[in-house]
Amino acid sequence: MVVPVTATDATGELVFDLTQNDFHIFDNGVEQKIDHWDLGGDPLAVALLIETSSRVRAIAPAIHSMSSIFTETVMALSGEAAVITYDSGVEVHQTFTQDHFLVGAAIADVRFQVPARKLYDGMAKAVELLEAQPSTYRRILLVIGESQDEKSAAKLGEIVREAAEANISIYAVGLSSIGADLRGNGNGDAPLNLPGLPPMVATPCVDVSGHGCFDFMSPAMWILERGADVIKNHHLEVAAAATGGIHYHGFHDNTIRDALDRIGAEIHGQYIISYAPSPDPRPGFNEIKVTVSRPNVKLRTRPGYFGSPIQ
Repeated sequence: MVVPVTATDATGELVFDLTQNDFHIFDNGVEQKIDHWDLGGDPLAVALLIETSSRVRAIAPAIHSMSSIFTETVMALSGEAAVITYDSGVEVHQTFTQDHFLVGAAIADVRFQVPARKLYDGMAKAVELLEAQPSTYRRILLVIGESQDEKSAAKLGEIVREAAEANISIYAVGLSSIGADLRGNGNGDAPLNLPGLPPMVATPCVDVSGHGCFDFMSPAMWILERGADVIKNHHLEVAAAATGGIHYHGFHDNTIRDALDRIGAEIHGQYIISYAPSPDPRPGFNEIKVTVSRPNVKLRTRPGYFGSPIQ
């Protein structure tokens, strides 16, 4: 079982000087022996999924211009990437390649013409392409789009569970402002309540555009355990939390570039831990928990895996 772990300090900056002895990993509450530990680790396979709905046409220049930072900081030297778009349909503009020029050209060539946004269908296609990549690769799904879906055939719960089973981490740069939804009455600290779930509350951190961070792990765990779609207008936030990734808000050129820069730094600066899970895991969801012995270090990782296939 491969478990990428992001470690940050109290200011949100990445921590790079931890050792293997600092980490402890638990499978359903039982501590496991760490078989492999590394910083940075295996090569990357990144599926870049871009919304090309006419709803986001106003920031098309920012998306077109992000090709260089994506290839330089996210793909870097050892990564492969594919470029996929979605609106009323899903199109693969570039299959997986290490060629930065081809990836950059595919990003620069996307057009924003149709108002539809089949986010889930796009995510499903990206997961399918990632699953075909070698198991030795760390698999990343990076979504540039709104946190909303319209009339997809695919279901979010099934996509997230399949991504979790395939060791795919989901990252996202949200293109639409959902700040009003998150902040409730606009005072910046009102919790977002969802039926049947604990309230999500702001945590003492901000993203690249100054928005408060929210705890999406409770609905993420709900989706993982039940395979259900229970979130409206917060799809990407929950999908990221359920797979150990993160969601950033992106409204213009600078915040999109800053978000990509942070994501690139994170995925190349993660600690990669592997262990041998039980050969006969219990059916359903199995919890993974990683702790670190150093104080004031916060960890983010995938919350678990499944002991049986999706039904």
